[in-house]
Amino acid sequence: MSKKEIILIVALSIIAIFYFPILRMMGLVDDPPPAEQVETTETENSTPVSRQPFVETNNNAGTDYSSQSSNPVINQPQSDSAVVIKKADSIYINTGPYKIIMSSLGGGPVSINLNEYSYRDGRSIDMLSESDEATPEFSFAGGTFKFSSIYFSSDLISGEYYVETEPLIVNYSYKIENGGLLNKKYIFYPDRYDFDLVLSISDPSKFGFQRKYQAIWNTPTPVTEPQPKTDYELMEAVAMQSDSRLNLDDFEDDKLNQTVDGDTKWAGVRSKYFCAVIIPRSDRQGSAAVAYGSKGSKTTVDGTFETRSIRCGMEMEFSELLPINDSFTVFVGAMDYNKMSGYDIGLEDMLDIGTMPFIGWIIKPFAIAILWLLPLMYTFIPNYGIVIILFALLVKLITLPLSMKSFKSMQAMKDIQPKMEELKKKHKKNPQALNKEMMKLYKEHGVNPMSGCLPMLPQMPLFFAMFSVFRATILLRDAPFFWFIDDLSRGASGFTDPYILLVIFMIAAQFVSQKLTMASNQQNKALIYIMPLFMGFIFYSFAAGLVLYWACFSIFSLIDYFLFKRGKSKEIQSV
Repeated sequence: MSKKEIILIVALSIIAIFYFPILRMMGLVDDPPPAEQVETTETENSTPVSRQPFVETNNNAGTDYSSQSSNPVINQPQSDSAVVIKKADSIYINTGPYKIIMSSLGGGPVSINLNEYSYRDGRSIDMLSESDEATPEFSFAGGTFKFSSIYFSSDLISGEYYVETEPLIVNYSYKIENGGLLNKKYIFYPDRYDFDLVLSISDPSKFGFQRKYQAIWNTPTPVTEPQPKTDYELMEAVAMQSDSRLNLDDFEDDKLNQTVDGDTKWAGVRSKYFCAVIIPRSDRQGSAAVAYGSKGSKTTVDGTFETRSIRCGMEMEFSELLPINDSFTVFVGAMDYNKMSGYDIGLEDMLDIGTMPFIGWIIKPFAIAILWLLPLMYTFIPNYGIVIILFALLVKLITLPLSMKSFKSMQAMKDIQPKMEELKKKHKKNPQALNKEMMKLYKEHGVNPMSGCLPMLPQMPLFFAMFSVFRATILLRDAPFFWFIDDLSRGASGFTDPYILLVIFMIAAQFVSQKLTMASNQQNKALIYIMPLFMGFIFYSFAAGLVLYWACFSIFSLIDYFLFKRGKSKEIQSV
């Protein structure tokens, strides 16, 4: 390497080490503010629900919260001249994965806390923190009859219940004067991130119900990550129709009101790492997928970005002459590929791994292998940063034979470079003759100009698979590596974010690797300098785990190169 190149490498190294401290010393950046979390708030239209701390009680018995003065009341107008004050009774349910609050207003959950996952301030994530009403929602008669606006009676008294060994059944019923009766039965399990919901209506005609109803997850997924922009970017309404993942994103004037007819296996909403999905379990599927929502904007210290509020579900057709008796499984929790694939209905496609058109079938096997191997390695090495480094080394070792072939080809290209320059001068005005002579030259020296690309071919689907996995898998969420890298799932938010140092390290590693291994012809010379900067520009906001992988992969490429050089030196000595 020349003196200029050595100076450049040293300069990049100094910047990588002292970049952020220098900015702080110069007063150009302050310590990052604490991560913004979504607070549970009640708006003018929200359903007032008591969210009191859980207290120890005996199993299947609890405190009667309805007698407490803090239990909120709801005004429900009955006529123009009379107002009836009615209490919304609450049932508190503890399972292994969940803490759930059920309300008699709407007859369903108004809070679902995930016990195994938390915000960065330690509070458990509430999947209904944006809730205005009980979720999921059932609406009939074109949306004029919604369960969220009526009071149900429950077979359980208000209190706290623990689900430890046997499932807990909660029944909510609503009866009208002409004898019409509708019932919602919830079944909660001790150790599952789902619950069952059975909707029964003995005589739909007594309610005036006809043709179809909608089952909707009517609460947007909450923002759970320190960088809300990435959460909002991945918020989607998703359904499974004809064994294909369907993304309902037909926004018009920042409004979403979309219906897609077709047999629907499931439908739900997702954010970066969490989702809520409604799955029909009766003999029939949904007849259409539906989605509603809106877009907005939000400004933070990191800039202005687009926000989304999305609800999704399905339509269920029925006959008003027959009773309705439909069963659903409701999955609420983290998008864990292994757990979701166990449902055997393509629920894992909610992660959007290997579902892209045309090439998804190539990427998916690599993605599944990564999702299997990384947790397995983590059981022996409980640091995902080190796991990723070892994984990059493993990939390098597997592709070592291809790398050796590539280096051999590139070395041969260097050896015949003077002869190629002579041919270019000789056939300067005759491109056809030049191509013919160059092909003859390649053949004489056993050179394949395309063989230099061979190592990249198997790595491209692997790289795309890793990109898909790292942007969606819960594995890296809040996973620390070392020093300031305390979350391998997030990327740099800007040039003053300390995570940019990892990007600088990646740029330097790729530059050194390319400088030593690539043939220094006129075409490659530009790539050697431009490509690392281009990759850094693309990667800076990607998950730190992916940036770490690419940087280590570049460093390990030097091992291939030095092994090749050592083998070449031995060949020369033996001649």
